[in-house]
Amino acid sequence: MNKVHKVTFTNTGASYNIEQGESIVKSSNNQGASLPFSCMQGMCTTCVAKIIDGDFKYIEEPELGILTESEIKNNVVLLCVATPITDLTISSYNE
Repeated sequence: MNKVHKVTFTNTGASYNIEQGESIVKSSNNQGASLPFSCMQGMCTTCVAKIIDGDFKYIEEPELGILTESEIKNNVVLLCVATPITDLTISSYNE
């Protein structure tokens, strides 16, 4: 059984328990969030956000060039293909 991590969004204050290996977008939205998404493949950047605290990994690596090196260094993430590996605090990218 995978670990479950608490994922908190600073813009709403809402937290969701997300199982490691599950998409942050899919799991959060299944629990009542309304996170934006479109392609669910890490290509359109509709689901882009910033990790404030904690660690994640990609379920499936996004194609090179989707995020800039600067965005990656600044903890910008594509939530549709990301899964938590620790508890996370996330802000929307335009916050």
